[in-house]
Amino acid sequence: MGFKPKAITEEVNISKVNPLVDFARLLGAIIALTLVIYFILGLAVDWVVPQLTPEQDIWIGDTLAPAVAPQLGGEVLEEDTRQLYLSELLEDLCHPGDLDETPLTLNLIDSEVVNAAALAGGQLFVTTAFLEEVESENELAFVLGHELGHLSARDGLRSLGRGIFVLLGSLVLNFGHEGSGPDVIGYTLNLNRLNYSRSQEYAADEYGLESVVGHYGHGANSLDFFERLAARKEAFPEGLVRASEYFQTHPLTENRIQHLDAIAREEGWSMTGETTPVPSGLACADFACNESPPDS
Repeated sequence: MGFKPKAITEEVNISKVNPLVDFARLLGAIIALTLVIYFILGLAVDWVVPQLTPEQDIWIGDTLAPAVAPQLGGEVLEEDTRQLYLSELLEDLCHPGDLDETPLTLNLIDSEVVNAAALAGGQLFVTTAFLEEVESENELAFVLGHELGHLSARDGLRSLGRGIFVLLGSLVLNFGHEGSGPDVIGYTLNLNRLNYSRSQEYAADEYGLESVVGHYGHGANSLDFFERLAARKEAFPEGLVRASEYFQTHPLTENRIQHLDAIAREEGWSMTGETTPVPSGLACADFACNESPPDS
């Protein structure tokens, strides 16, 4: 008896609904699954980060720090006397008893991009272009205090953790990312751009303002940097190019300014007081600006 294959009818493997409906269902399922996985990973990261010891936090920060400067468009200045001034101000702004087991490292980056960022393990970054924009020590102190708030809350670790999980997931699924360990670190930093959630930014703002009030006795002029750049954005949008990176990662909105004013009223913090000038020559290497007139 011979085998006679049955003829395949035309309705086999043919959907009874419109192909667009099938595509929408598949796309919806993928999006829902991705959101669920991302939410679960977030919970996992929030559980893992507090388990890390200060030594592990420092190791992670030291390991990743060399990859940050290229992401901020420059190189770390190893010997510049401005670094000592910034480091001493940073130590003064740290809340008493906070980060006692984590040495703070101020990395001054020679870059035309206006930015400041905190990573992990006490690693904090400030660009020379940012120093050129600063007009008082009060506003400089608020930015440093804000970044200290991110370090204290380990926001950098949480952001990096999510980014690493997402990257590893894409590697497993072979979404086209290949590379060695350093490539993975660099891509992860680029993926995160050291961005934080709205709640993390609010908390860092409160930490920064409390730092400023604790250091100067008031919070006057601490938000001038943001208000000045925001006004420039409205008047001269093209003039914001250098500062756009900072606005991208630190969008201090009117709501956040109002929130800080409310916090100051609740805590009884004064928002008036004298302005502390920055040291002369802060915008120049080693505070040494060449102020000699050009040859006639």
